[in-house]
Amino acid sequence: MNCNDILGPLIFLLAFLVAIASCAAGAEFVGNQACAPCHPDIYRSFLRTPMANGSGRAGTGEPMERFDHAEFRDSRGAFTYRVGQEAGDYFFEFRQQRVKQPIEGRRKLEYFVGSGAAARSYLTSYEGFLYEAPVAYYSRSAAWKPAPGYAEVDYPYLNRPVLPGCLWCHASGIQRIPGTQNAYASPPFRDGGVSCERCHGPGSDHIASGKPMVNPAKLAAAERDSICEQCHLSGEIRVPKSGKDDLAFRPGERLTEDLTVFVRGGSPSPMKVTSHAEDLAQSACRRASGAKLWCGTCHDPHTVPAANEKAAYFRGKCLTCHQASDCRAPQSARQANGDNCVTCHMPRNPPSDIEHVVFTDHAIRRRARPAGGSLPADADLIPFGGGGASTRDLGLAYAMVGLREKNPLYTQRAFHLLQQAVASGHADALALAYLAEFYRDRKDDARALPLYEESWKMDMDQSAVAAALGAYQMQRGNLEQAIRYWRRALAISPALVLVRTNLAAALLRTGHAEEAQVTLRQALEFQPSLQEARDLLNQISK
Repeated sequence: MNCNDILGPLIFLLAFLVAIASCAAGAEFVGNQACAPCHPDIYRSFLRTPMANGSGRAGTGEPMERFDHAEFRDSRGAFTYRVGQEAGDYFFEFRQQRVKQPIEGRRKLEYFVGSGAAARSYLTSYEGFLYEAPVAYYSRSAAWKPAPGYAEVDYPYLNRPVLPGCLWCHASGIQRIPGTQNAYASPPFRDGGVSCERCHGPGSDHIASGKPMVNPAKLAAAERDSICEQCHLSGEIRVPKSGKDDLAFRPGERLTEDLTVFVRGGSPSPMKVTSHAEDLAQSACRRASGAKLWCGTCHDPHTVPAANEKAAYFRGKCLTCHQASDCRAPQSARQANGDNCVTCHMPRNPPSDIEHVVFTDHAIRRRARPAGGSLPADADLIPFGGGGASTRDLGLAYAMVGLREKNPLYTQRAFHLLQQAVASGHADALALAYLAEFYRDRKDDARALPLYEESWKMDMDQSAVAAALGAYQMQRGNLEQAIRYWRRALAISPALVLVRTNLAAALLRTGHAEEAQVTLRQALEFQPSLQEARDLLNQISK
């Protein structure tokens, strides 16, 4: 008898006992290992898929990237980055170029996200708070380059928080610490990748009593598609319903019960990394099928065909609806691509939102869509799939996209919609916070401050609101109150470097020079090139 013969039943028994203990409180998630004893073939097959390998400890995933001290520079050549391995740890270093006293440092790479099929990003940790590293590995070019969103940054950007929603599509069993923006227990997730239960629902009742699990293929179309759309539908913005969070969805529900996904109206939008559901909805195949065509029509989530079998595998899927004679391509072209339907109708193209990668276009077009492109700045934001949206949700959608894109048309729409939501009594803490920000930007503090205060009473886990209230107290000369608000903001989100700098200034004025120095050094841990913090630290040190 080998170890696996013993461990399998023990794991099952442990999961069973945990499930029995938790049944009274409703079904609980038990993890992939609990599925293995009864479904060994599916379990082993699934573990070889990219979806099951979306995250893990740095250096543990397959395929293994090279930590061979590779170097690259940012877009302006201001900093050089180097990735390496030493004594079992993985790290990246940064060093400023062309200056006499360069800024430099090293950070440990704790976890990866991304299967490596296209790329891998990396996470750093600060006292349990996770941040995206500015370095990423791109499989197609087998090279380290700036992580997505960092290409135009010319300084070490170390304070991008990894929110639960970011981890949600790369890992399962997220162990977020309540009252924080991005702090997690260790490890931050129980399953590295999308787990069995992310599609089939929590398994404790199934183990304890044999209660059937969710079978996505047997659900009504909206509930079935929601399972895939929880990760493969990005839209322009996803707005959580009032009282919901990023981790609320459960298989068997409709995604629209937890959030509204907004897309731009008008012409089809450019392809994005996670726009599979949007693209498929545009396809003539999907429209003609009456929603019978879905992700599971072509994809078996439990297995991936071998590289040398993919063309024939997916051609077979196409031929369940089409005839070979339907293809109008010249015979020479068909022979050149090996009768691979995907080559012509689902080509791999660069997405509009991330560089250095290509993804399959799921719009299944007769002719490939042009690369790049964008929709007009005044295009309406509408819920994906049709239907209505509350004034609150629509206002937040325009606010989030407008601020992200610096689009004044959208922020103006957001301002009026959020005013309406407040007037009708349908504004929650998040809506109040955004409206307060718009009033503050208009220098209308008389309206902004009461909204911030009301939002804070509703939800005291908003770092941006705490930061704003601290600034108002500082303006009024209430230094101790400002310090309390800013300390709370940093407890929620430690990487707010400007809040740290303001807190240090307040601490200095109240006679706490030593604490002010510590606070400034912490700010420089997150943003080493922050000149305001360096200047104040030098001033204190003199």
